[in-house]
Amino acid sequence: MPTPLWTDLISDLRLRGGGIRESGAFLLGDANGLTRRVRMWVPYDALDPNALAKGYVCLSTAAFTKLWGKCSEFGMAVVGDIHTHPKGPRQSVSDKTNPMISQAGHVALIVPHYAQGNVMPSDVSVNVYLGGKQWSSFYGQDAQNRIQLL
Repeated sequence: MPTPLWTDLISDLRLRGGGIRESGAFLLGDANGLTRRVRMWVPYDALDPNALAKGYVCLSTAAFTKLWGKCSEFGMAVVGDIHTHPKGPRQSVSDKTNPMISQAGHVALIVPHYAQGNVMPSDVSVNVYLGGKQWSSFYGQDAQNRIQLL
């Protein structure tokens, strides 16, 4: 992911959450085997104006129809998702049992502290969906090794 894109994404999440609620986005780009290149993001609340109203992320079914339309419009695929948490970057029970895209290989990033401060890849968690509500999660240096800023 280009460094300016990362910086803008984190700033957008910070702004949308206002330091008081979760915010998030789908990451669009290209996938080639295990490598994913993020080229843009689509905020959850751009797909569903009520997505952040409860203080946590909750998307309507119609939001996914809009998401697939965006993918078609830009000729890209969903390569992951990202959302903020109030404290650390660990998945909640809800995150683990309700993946945004329930396909094995889907990548979900979690940004701590509602994206406040200077968030680096080593601060987030990288969570890879294995299927059957099972995940592999990576933190710290392991997370940073999986998010390459260019």
